[in-house]
Amino acid sequence: MRVHEIAKKYDKTSKEFLEILNELGIEGKKSVSGLNEDEVIKVEAYFNSNEGTAEETDKKSKKKKKKTTKVKEKKEKVVKEKKEKKKKGKRNEFTMNKAEEVEDEVIEEDGVKLIKIRGEITLGNFAEKLGINVSELIKKLFLKGQMLTINSVIDMDLAEELADDYDAMVEQEEVEEMAFGDKFNLEVGDKETDLVERAPIITIMGHVDHGKTSLLDAIREANVADGEAGGITQKIGAYQIVKDGKKISFVDTPGHEAFTEMRARGAQVTDIAILVVAADDGVMPQTVEAVAHAKSANVPIIIAVNKIDKDGADPSRVKNELMEHGLVPVEWGGDVEFIEISAKFKQNLEGILDTILITAEMLELKGNPKKRAKGVVMESRLDPKVGPIADVLVQEGTLKVGDIIVAGESYGKVRALLNDKGEKTEVASLSQPAEVIGFNTVPEAGDVMYVVQNEQHARRIVEEVEKDRKLNDQNKKKHISLEVLSQHMDDINLKELNLIIRADSKGSVQALKESLNKLSTSEVAVNIIQATSGAISESDIRLAEASNAIILGFNVRPTTKAMRDAEKAGVEIRTSSIIYQIVEDIEQALSGMLDPEYKEVYLGRIEIKKVFKVSKIGNIAGCYVEDGKIYADSKIRILRNGVMVYDGELASLKRYQDDAKEVIVGQECGLNIKNFNDIKEGDTVEAYKIDEIQRTLKDVK
Repeated sequence: MRVHEIAKKYDKTSKEFLEILNELGIEGKKSVSGLNEDEVIKVEAYFNSNEGTAEETDKKSKKKKKKTTKVKEKKEKVVKEKKEKKKKGKRNEFTMNKAEEVEDEVIEEDGVKLIKIRGEITLGNFAEKLGINVSELIKKLFLKGQMLTINSVIDMDLAEELADDYDAMVEQEEVEEMAFGDKFNLEVGDKETDLVERAPIITIMGHVDHGKTSLLDAIREANVADGEAGGITQKIGAYQIVKDGKKISFVDTPGHEAFTEMRARGAQVTDIAILVVAADDGVMPQTVEAVAHAKSANVPIIIAVNKIDKDGADPSRVKNELMEHGLVPVEWGGDVEFIEISAKFKQNLEGILDTILITAEMLELKGNPKKRAKGVVMESRLDPKVGPIADVLVQEGTLKVGDIIVAGESYGKVRALLNDKGEKTEVASLSQPAEVIGFNTVPEAGDVMYVVQNEQHARRIVEEVEKDRKLNDQNKKKHISLEVLSQHMDDINLKELNLIIRADSKGSVQALKESLNKLSTSEVAVNIIQATSGAISESDIRLAEASNAIILGFNVRPTTKAMRDAEKAGVEIRTSSIIYQIVEDIEQALSGMLDPEYKEVYLGRIEIKKVFKVSKIGNIAGCYVEDGKIYADSKIRILRNGVMVYDGELASLKRYQDDAKEVIVGQECGLNIKNFNDIKEGDTVEAYKIDEIQRTLKDVK
């Protein structure tokens, strides 16, 4: 513990406490200094022996009373604000809660300056909080080899280091963003009498090719897997089945590493996670990722040990490996159900479904179907015929055709609803997935959708969301000037690969952006100029031509005119239906942009035995090859008494009177050095070559 913290504990100022420490023989401390265990024991013994005096008791009583009064006042204020909010919050009015605007602040406490930092802080602002001239900090850092300016953003480690020099402390304060629903008063409370049992939402997770989609395919008896490129689920899909009269909603999440973000979204909406692990393959990287997502979502996990029909299947191995990640089988004294299945032969699917229903029953999942609907946008895309489409999983209430809806920066009126079988429906109830048609723009995958009172209300919300986004974008950019950025790019010699991304849905766009941005290194970087859903158009070709960019298309194709324009302009278009193939192509392209490494390879040595002067040519050396092999085009260096006196090339290499392409150990030869005549008997000629080695991104990271 620090000195000022212990002083506070015993109702002492830092100055008074430091005097007591000196009495106890604990010297040389400051307010921000720490005490070791022995020193803390000394202090406790001192105060225990002096405890109970009238003066100390009175002090503590007054302080406690003061603190209680403050807490009471604060509670009364909160209650008053809540009552006022309830009076104002009429359902037909647009109301908006604003997050408390906070700034960096400085607190003086017991003689110690505490600087609270929210977000980023520049060196200039930090100097102001410390109460010193910024030039003093710039000079101090310069002497430590750090060249920073008044506008340089500093991290917490550097802030703490600087603060310590001025007997100050730094504290990082996280600013919590207000949730969309809370900000616009869209959340509606539930009456206990309105709550009914709802279908559990199940997320299927696991490593690529372990059989997630095959399991779902077997459960709902639909051939989804056959229609997927490369056998890999390319986007989140939600489906509903009925078992023993009870509904179960499934969310299928992609298994390839490129879809980490999409998997995370799946985990956020689920009640129960099904982790599919192949019995013949065991725990793999995406298996571990899936466990982390499910645990962070704080949901029960059921393990489906798949492919038990295959040779080499070993369910016990799967159990042992998952034990290392805290998933202990019920039969081994844990709380995780392990169900052995074969999705291919539909073996023990009943066991999986029964376990889901039992787990759901224990969770007592309930919802209110009577209130305005709320749901999560699982996927979204732009259809050229019907416009923006969003796949929504309803979490609360009932969504109906004609409802006014809002999600992030998109709003609209529900024109049509389609269930998971593609059939038109008038309503989508609790835990039901539905395709929603009617948004004015394509909402972001992961946005929360709410039904609101009217279109004016929805429009006002979207305006406020757009305003906040623009403000945040400006704040993110405020510390960087074009000059500084340009200079930085020049200093580090960064090369960029410009890309334009087009995909079939916004979720796919996000997955591609996430995967491609991870490829950037300190030497080469991906610069995504534009990333949207929809077909590749003529405007994309014009943008690519102007910015010297490559166009990437995932599950989309260019229009006929776009293809012609691309051919004329020499714009490259790469399309694929498998994301990781696109990622691998770009990885290879970035590797090709890396500067190669050069490695010197030793070839051999020649000793100069005799030097002959030849008119019009210069000095010719009679030599003996001591080691290795020397070529006529080898690079050479002249060593005299172990010191290099020249580095260059051979002018000629001879064996007797003839030109030689190479000479080997034990042979005699004659040579002449290009642009160097000062050779002497006893000099050593060392031959070498420079090999160029092409690097990959793995060499840089």
